[in-house]
Amino acid sequence: MSDHRFTTTSAATTPGTSQGGGVLQRLPILMYHSISPAAAPGFSRFAMHPGDFAAQMAFLADGGYQTLTVTEAMAARDRRRPLPARSVVLTFDDGFADFHTTALPILREHGLRATLYVTTGYVGGAGRWLADCDEQDRRMIGWSQLREAAAEGVEIGAHSHTHPQLDRLDTPGLASEIRRPKVLLEDRLGLAVNSFAYPFGYWDNTTRRAVGAAGYDSACGVDDLPARGCENRLALPRMTVNADTSVEQLRQLLDLRPSRCAVAAVPLRRGLWRAARRLSLVHPQ
Repeated sequence: MSDHRFTTTSAATTPGTSQGGGVLQRLPILMYHSISPAAAPGFSRFAMHPGDFAAQMAFLADGGYQTLTVTEAMAARDRRRPLPARSVVLTFDDGFADFHTTALPILREHGLRATLYVTTGYVGGAGRWLADCDEQDRRMIGWSQLREAAAEGVEIGAHSHTHPQLDRLDTPGLASEIRRPKVLLEDRLGLAVNSFAYPFGYWDNTTRRAVGAAGYDSACGVDDLPARGCENRLALPRMTVNADTSVEQLRQLLDLRPSRCAVAAVPLRRGLWRAARRLSLVHPQ
């Protein structure tokens, strides 16, 4: 697997231009979920109001931010190509129907690109795994809508088949949850599926190896840090954008430059959280 690093422009470079040289110190990969005006209390932080989402996308477009898909960012890394100044990756987890009805028209209006991670077991149905949030009836995107999104340049990635905690599965179950969505998406959409996102952001080394063995080129977790050039491409960190994230808070996320201590603390925090879950002391949202 390639160890090449991203290259990008200096922050002082005029937005939309690029220059050679330099190693990427940070690439914000943002994580959204539902774009909807209503949600049950247990899910409300994942459902951003369409007006707020439109304001954020206008901020990106007006500010000269250049959006890439995850696979485009990986391709630039492999070719050692510089990315535009103010590059950002927009990702959407789960595959809710409102991505097609609400988010996509706003992205289209502003000429922005995105990666959509789809939970294939619920395509055309409802998000049954969200019963604990009282959102088991939230509508999911259908196959025809996925084709339309792909035709507009949205990258379609996989988000498992039934949205389990992958690091709790046995080997056969893990392989099925990772391989099956790639096969389904490629068969139904007629396109390559190169990227994966871990449900709940949970992964361990076994999970990561299984994703690589299934043929994915990249995979996203969470960690709430910008990606850096030294990141393993199967463990890319993303930054959570919640329903109450303001435009100013979004700007702060995009400008975030974490300290070395903050970066070093992430693996420890991830390990402690995994241990707590395995002891059933806490449960995912």
